[in-house]
Amino acid sequence: MSLRPNDLLPLLSYFEECHEGDLLSFTQWLDKAIYMFHYLPADAFSATERQNVCHVLMELKGAVMDIHVAQQAKCFPLRP
Repeated sequence: MSLRPNDLLPLLSYFEECHEGDLLSFTQWLDKAIYMFHYLPADAFSATERQNVCHVLMELKGAVMDIHVAQQAKCFPLRP
C-alpha cells in the first residue's frame, strides 16, 4: 500500500483539533501511553507485544519530533 499526502489529512486534522497544532503536547501523551504499559498486568500482553507496541509509539514520537524540529528551524533559522 502506498500512502499519498492527502491520506494523512485526518491525522493532521487530529493534531490541529486535539492538540491545537502543538506537536510537543502530542509527544507528551505518547510518553504517558508508553509509561502506562508498566502498570498493565504482566499477563495482559506478551513481552514481545509490549516491546513491539512501545517501538511503534517511539517511532511515531520520533517522526513527530523530526517534524517539530524542522518547523522550529524554519521559524528560528540559525545565523551563519
